[in-house]
Formats: sequence, structure tokens, C-alpha cells
Amino acid sequence: MFIPRSYRGLRRCSATQSKELSLSGDSQLQVVIYGVHGDEVDAVLAAFRDGAVASDYGLGSTPQQLDLGFLYSTGDVPPGSARALADALISNAPSAAFVVWQDPSYPANGSYIARVPGVGDLETECDVHGAPLISLRKVIPYFTTSRRVGWTQTEDNEAGQIRAAAEVLDALSALGRRLPGAARAE
Repeated sequence: MFIPRSYRGLRRCSATQSKELSLSGDSQLQVVIYGVHGDEVDAVLAAFRDGAVASDYGLGSTPQQLDLGFLYSTGDVPPGSARALADALISNAPSAAFVVWQDPSYPANGSYIARVPGVGDLETECDVHGAPLISLRKVIPYFTTSRRVGWTQTEDNEAGQIRAAAEVLDALSALGRRLPGAARAE
């Protein structure tokens, strides 16, 4: 039996150990706050402390002040941490416009949650770069002209969900362009 040189010396794991290693579920979480009322900044910072959110991918310290547009992150956290942080922000800082995403952990995709008060919320899966994953099966009906007019009037269908997602992503993009130091489109 031929054993490639790169595999020699590797320790074998039992099936149970292998499953535990590959399905641990822990992954990094990132969050960007695009805007929040001044009286809710302390609530955002408290949510960061409770969620172990820091600078420098969890290796830095928990922020003492909030910098809008800054990428805050964690070390490895358990699955569901993005949802827990988003819930804390929504409950305690309802004016906050934010994006929270948790990196994928085999075999599942990551979790992406965006909120822009007055515009809407977007919750979907994401890739390792935090890019939201939206099914092509949902996108195609939105661009079918004959259906778009009637279907986008409600959120109870896939085309309406795509319209709502596009509105949230557009609003986040507009907020991002207003941040100090943001690149300006020409």
C-alpha cells in the first residue's frame, strides 16, 4: 500500500474523535456598526463585552469607545454567537445599523445578520468572507419582469424577500460611504 509522504507520521483518530474535530462548530465572528444613536453606544459596548468582541480578531482588547465602520471580531466562539450578539444589539441598541457574521464551520455555512432600522433586517447564510449567500432560485423570479411588479409588493414570496435583502444591503452601502475616511465613488 502506497502512503504519500505528506500523510506519514500523522496520528490516526477514531471515527468519534474525527467527527468531534470536524464538527466542533466554533468559528470567528465579526461585527461592523454603521450607525447608532449616541445614548445607545454604551449598550453596544456592553453587548461587545458580553460577546467577547474585541479588536484584532479577538486578540486585542474589548473596545472602550465605539468606532463606526470598524471591523470588530472575536476568537473562536460557539455556533449561534452571531444570533446572540444581534439579538443583544436589537434589544439594547434598537437604533444600531450593523452587520454581524460568523464564519462557516464545517459542514455548515456561516451566519449573516444585517439590520438597518427603518429599512429592514437580513438574515441568511454567508461564506468565509462574510458575503451573504442568497439562492439563485430566489433571485431569478425577482428579475422576471412579468412577476416582479406584483410579487415585490409583499414579503411572503421569494421575490419580495430578495427586494427586502437588496434594500438592506443598499442602505448599508450608503451608510458605509458616509463614514469618515470612506472611499468616495466618482
